[in-house]
Amino acid sequence: CCPVYLGGSSSPYGIGTNISKRTCDQLRCTACDFRVSLFNDYIWDQSCDYLFFRNNMPELNKLRAKMIKKKGARAYACQCSWRSIDELTDLQTDQQLRWVCGKH
Repeated sequence: CCPVYLGGSSSPYGIGTNISKRTCDQLRCTACDFRVSLFNDYIWDQSCDYLFFRNNMPELNKLRAKMIKKKGARAYACQCSWRSIDELTDLQTDQQLRWVCGKH
């Protein structure tokens, strides 16, 4: 993917390009070396913190404790970072995330 896009649940998955703006579903974190999980129609609760994800990734049953249903959104998380996204977003706009396309 180049550029790499994140997006809400209405954004299609696939290889992202400048012409075909698709959200990457093969994200990997270069900081914690975890695959980035994504959950359609959910956002993360504001009480989420680093330790919550460090202790609970990638177990969905434990993560659900801090997931809030929101139609059209998509919750992303690795073991060290997390985001709730509503609309198509270029990953380069968020300098704190260390996520890259893990190849399709």
